[in-house]
Amino acid sequence: MTKINDGRDGWRGFEGRKFLTDAEHTVYCRRLPVRYAAKSAGPKPEACGVCGGPATPGNPLQAAHRIPFNTGIIQYRLTPDWLDRSENLVWAHRQVCNKNVEFSVEQIEATVGARDSSCVS
Repeated sequence: MTKINDGRDGWRGFEGRKFLTDAEHTVYCRRLPVRYAAKSAGPKPEACGVCGGPATPGNPLQAAHRIPFNTGIIQYRLTPDWLDRSENLVWAHRQVCNKNVEFSVEQIEATVGARDSSCVS
């Protein structure tokens, strides 16, 4: 598992956990965390992982989440570190291909279990 450490004092990460605690989920329901997907996806390839085409100025490659980041945090209580693992990322064109990388609800639930979309109050 790749642990992302941005160098800030007090950084603890999620100690390899897959799921957020109730307190963490409550905070992220109010304000989503910053994404660090590109740092975890490995070197940017020459071609899109979906269509095989090259990056263009108007349609660059970006690290795309199979389990969408916001959905994973809010609906499935997944940690940002778990969502930003290389296994959940594919280099894809920003337009069209990025959306094609995303898992369906059935695929997400087969990977992580049923969702809990209720934000803790």
